[in-house]
Amino acid sequence: MLRSCASSTTRLLTRSRFLDARRAYQRVPLDQPLPGLQELQYSDHKEIDPFNATITTLENGLRIASEPHFGEFCTIAVAIDSGARYEIQYPLGTSHFIEKIAYAASENFKSGEARHQLLEKHGAIVDCQSTRDTFIYAASCHVKGVDEIMQLIADTVLRPCILPEELQYAQLNIASENAHLNRNPECEPLLTDWVHEAAFRGNTLGLSKYCKDEGITAINREHLFSYLKQHHTPQRMVVAGVGVEHDALVAATKKHFDMSTSSWNKDSSILLPEIPEIDNSLAQYTGGEKRVERDLSEKGLGPSQYPNLAHVVLGFESCGYKDADFVPFCVLQSLMGGGTSFSAGGPGKGMFTRLYVDVLNQYHFMFNATSYNHSYADAGVFCISASSDPSLIRETSQIIANEFFRLVEGVHDEELMRAKIQLKSQLMMNLEVRPVMVEDLARQVIGHGYRRKPQEYLDLIDQVTAEDINRVSERMLVSKPAVVGYGDLRNFPSFKQFDKAVATRDFKELNKPSVFSKIIS
Repeated sequence: MLRSCASSTTRLLTRSRFLDARRAYQRVPLDQPLPGLQELQYSDHKEIDPFNATITTLENGLRIASEPHFGEFCTIAVAIDSGARYEIQYPLGTSHFIEKIAYAASENFKSGEARHQLLEKHGAIVDCQSTRDTFIYAASCHVKGVDEIMQLIADTVLRPCILPEELQYAQLNIASENAHLNRNPECEPLLTDWVHEAAFRGNTLGLSKYCKDEGITAINREHLFSYLKQHHTPQRMVVAGVGVEHDALVAATKKHFDMSTSSWNKDSSILLPEIPEIDNSLAQYTGGEKRVERDLSEKGLGPSQYPNLAHVVLGFESCGYKDADFVPFCVLQSLMGGGTSFSAGGPGKGMFTRLYVDVLNQYHFMFNATSYNHSYADAGVFCISASSDPSLIRETSQIIANEFFRLVEGVHDEELMRAKIQLKSQLMMNLEVRPVMVEDLARQVIGHGYRRKPQEYLDLIDQVTAEDINRVSERMLVSKPAVVGYGDLRNFPSFKQFDKAVATRDFKELNKPSVFSKIIS
């Protein structure tokens, strides 16, 4: 009993001292350090010059680029000029398979346990992402682990095993991913893929990023190894690092990226008997249509309560990122903006772009209206994606077409200035993240041969005028439209109607006069 009382008294005294100390801390002014605590030392990192890249080119043509960054962790990556646009001589979907087998068994890391132990040792994470024109193998890790993590990346790039069970796993993974895409009400990846198919029919950028179900079993190990041999060459690679010493990055690259040790150089029997030529053709914009009629009415059933929608994408030829009009097109995309009706709260919510103010806030039956500008080395496509109830998809198409036609009438100084500020803000905020910084660095070196600093783009954005917006809008509208329709398309206009509407700059060509055509006339 006495022991219990003593214990209670001790707890009360401890709590009383804690409360007294907390009250004392609360009385300390915010501009003074707390008593009894060690004063922290902050570094202003004045020795770091952001985006000041150092580039080294090895004798075999492989380029190594690095930028300084503060902290004990770094991000390293290998970017390769490869992707779906180069698949014309292979079963379509080959690069999709290569993405799925990344960081699997390799010459020096045959077991998953060995790979996981290495990642845990250096606090690392790894990733592989493929686009239509670039593969990026990346890792973030402690700076002391650069050499070993670089070996893991190099093994994935040059020395994969591609075991039969891994190929089978990739087949199942891709089939599952396709099924998910087809039943997911959020269909932006599919719409993006299809607008490229419509814009570049049957060539380069028009080849699907995804392996179709019918092609899953057509791809074998010989296809994959042959594709890797052709595209994983030093002339097509850039090794990039942010937050790592340049000399250390060069040393690790030289040590582990020995092309003579690649799987295909050690054993030519894993290759196709006849390896096709690399497709170096330029992208040819064609315009056209991709219609996918599908019953989407059941996709919204269940807790999500997602509405039954039909989707339209209307696009036109823009330009590549090497073109002088690339930045004006980016400003145009920022000006158009857009999003879903859930965010369309009007000026009170800070939604000022045209697709919010003039579309989503005016036509409440529209679920989504979003602009995109997809740019590559030699071509691009600018598009607007929109969604509505299937019964109103024709009116939705009219409204989106009219937004394109209105562009040539000019833009206001206030909305242009807001679009430029928004674009600069997005650019600089994205470049605060190491993985984005390393990807940007690698892509700049692949595309331009050097690192273009963000300030160059900020200056170019400031120089964009209303006349530039008018000019690039006219440049778009002289091309044939690229049209995608998805869902219940019974009320969807024909491609001939879209084409005639663009030729005459009259959205009414998409339909006979209706109540909505009167509203937006």
